Amino acid sequence: MNIEFHYYLTKYLALEAGFDNNEAEVIAYSSQYVDDNSTQYSIKLPDGSIYENYMTQTKNITRPRKQLMRIYLLFHFMPGNPTSPRTRRRDGKMHLLNTTSSSTHAQEIFYDATKSENLYSLGIASHMLADTISHQNFIGNFDEMNAMKGVWETLTPNIGHADAGYKPDIPNLIWHDPRLIEENATIDNSERVLLAANKLYKNFLMFTASPTNWTEVKANINEILKDKIDERHLSSYKKQMKTRIGKYQALISEHDAEANYNPNEWFVDSVSEDIKFLDDKKFKFDPIKDILSFVENYKKTNWYRFQEAAKNYQKRAADKMEPIFSQIEIKAW
Repeated sequence: MNIEFHYYLTKYLALEAGFDNNEAEVIAYSSQYVDDNSTQYSIKLPDGSIYENYMTQTKNITRPRKQLMRIYLLFHFMPGNPTSPRTRRRDGKMHLLNTTSSSTHAQEIFYDATKSENLYSLGIASHMLADTISHQNFIGNFDEMNAMKGVWETLTPNIGHADAGYKPDIPNLIWHDPRLIEENATIDNSERVLLAANKLYKNFLMFTASPTNWTEVKANINEILKDKIDERHLSSYKKQMKTRIGKYQALISEHDAEANYNPNEWFVDSVSEDIKFLDDKKFKFDPIKDILSFVENYKKTNWYRFQEAAKNYQKRAADKMEPIFSQIEIKAW
């Protein structure tokens, strides 16, 4: 999934489930920020010690193998059931770390986040669960099972859905996965979006104890996704996405709420920056790092609370997955 689902649709679902605007914003922003939290910062604390956050995404595939596996497996490609009929491939291969749709492990972790009553954790777990549905049949690691045939595909690394490009994340796309048996190979992403939306909505209702309105919610989502495209019309994706986001914003406005995502908003509100050369938020390879310090009462800020929730989520998820990870000798995270 991408920002269209992780932020805009997630906020709409949270509002429909009975969360107020501020609560829905925390859930949706946390869900999307999993994809944007790709920089590790060293921030000076009032006592002179240093606080470091955990990254939940990285665009840098040259990072150490275990760091990549921590980020991708726990936040974006949660391993599921490798024997599921939906994973069957032409070559007959299986993989212990294959991502499968809303697997038992993923749903247990999602349920734990719901019980925690921590909205930041709920947003993070919502991202993970939705990604198990859109990223199914890919592995969050370098592996030949991710590979697809073609000139472009041979130039991309076989990690996650890199070979498939953005196809798994375009919500109205119908596409073909040549690795799978014919029965599984034609994929309608709108069906996956509806499944993910239903999973999130049901869990949100457990939190709010509100009555269900899924029939209307589903109809609204179907209406937004009705103009489907195939792989021949990928060039229209961004224009259509802008239109769909506008429609989600209109639905959100019916709840007297707004949805305008700024990936730097929480960080700027939480951290004071002494920029020495280049702004580290914009330039990843600044030779002179900025000096960062927290604002007063930083523990109450959204960015800090998200980071603490990400650390707690990672520990819970790693503990839950330990029986699987131990079989492939992942001993350190």
